[in-house]
Amino acid sequence: MTIKDIARLARVSVSTVSRSLNDSAEVSPETRRRVLEIARKVGFEQNAGARSLVTRRVGTIGVILPDDFDQFTTQLYHSSLHNHLRRSLERSDFDLIVGFSRNRSTGENSIRKLVNRRKVDGLILIVSSIDEETEHYLKELDMPYVYAHYPPATSRGDVDWVYVDHFRGGMLVGDFFLRQGYRRVAAVGNTEALLEFEMRMDGLQSVLRRRDEAIEVLTFRCDGSYEEGYELGLTRIEELRRVEAVFAVTDLAAIGLIHAVQQRGGLSVPDDIAVVGYDDSPLAGRLRPRLTTVRQPVEEVAFLTCERLVEMIEDRRTGRPHASRQIALQPRLVERETT
Repeated sequence: MTIKDIARLARVSVSTVSRSLNDSAEVSPETRRRVLEIARKVGFEQNAGARSLVTRRVGTIGVILPDDFDQFTTQLYHSSLHNHLRRSLERSDFDLIVGFSRNRSTGENSIRKLVNRRKVDGLILIVSSIDEETEHYLKELDMPYVYAHYPPATSRGDVDWVYVDHFRGGMLVGDFFLRQGYRRVAAVGNTEALLEFEMRMDGLQSVLRRRDEAIEVLTFRCDGSYEEGYELGLTRIEELRRVEAVFAVTDLAAIGLIHAVQQRGGLSVPDDIAVVGYDDSPLAGRLRPRLTTVRQPVEEVAFLTCERLVEMIEDRRTGRPHASRQIALQPRLVERETT
C-alpha cells in the first residue's frame, strides 16, 4: 500500500496525504483524521527515513545531467548552464551533487540512490524526461524537483519546468531570412534527435511558409556536431552553392559547415553564403568570422530553475501548497559577421 493508494481511497491529492501524515497545519483537521484513519485501516506504515528526506535539510541539490553529456556538442552548452546553476544555488547556501539518471556500468537508478541515501534536498533534472516509476517515487516522497532546459513534450500542470521556446527561436531566424531577402535557404539538423531541434526547424518553416513568395528550402540531416557540419559542407557543397543562407540547429554544426565551405569549397561567408547557428555558445563570438546565432538565455534558465526549486523546498518544509509552473523563456537573435 502506497501514499498514492491512500490518496485514491481518501479522494485527495498525494500531497494532501503526505501533509496529513506529517501533521501539517495546511490540512484541515477533518481531512487529516480521515486520511490517518484510512492509513491505519490498510496497515500503512510510513517509513521514518523517507519522511526525514523532506523534513531535514542537508544543504545539497542533485543535478541530473543528460546521458550524452560527455559529447562535446552537449557539453559545450550544458557546462555553461551548470556553472550558472552552481552560482545561483550557492547564493541560497546549497551545494551541488552532479550525476546521471542511471549508473552506466550497473544500470542502477542513480536518482533513487541519491534520494534513498538522504544526499539531497531537491533535484534539478536537465533531461527531457525520467521514467514513470521514478517520477512516481519522487512524488510519493514529496521530493522537490524541477525540469530544466529541455522543453516538455506535452503540457503538464503537475511539474515545474523551465525551458527556452525553441519554436520561437526558429521563427526569429525565418523572420531574419525574409528581412534579408533570401529566397533559397537551407536548414541543417536532425528533427528525430531531440524535441528542441525539431522545434527550431518547425519555427523556421512556419515563418517561411506564411509568405506568398516562392521560397526554396533545402533540408540536410545533421546531428548538430562540428564533425557532421564539416562533413556536410564537404559532401553537399554543390547544393550549398545554390543557397543564399543556411540555418544550423547548433553553433557547432554551423561552425563546422563554415570551415568546410571556406577551406574546401572556396565560398566566402557571408558574401557567397550566410550562416546562422543556435545557442550563442562561447565559441560563437570568438571564432572568425564571428557567428550570427540565436541566444539561449542560459543564465535566466539557471536562475529561475533554482528559484522554483528553493521555493518548492520551502513550501514542503512549511506545509504551504505549491503551485507548479511551466516557464518558457524567449531567445533572441544575435547578429554578427556570418550574415
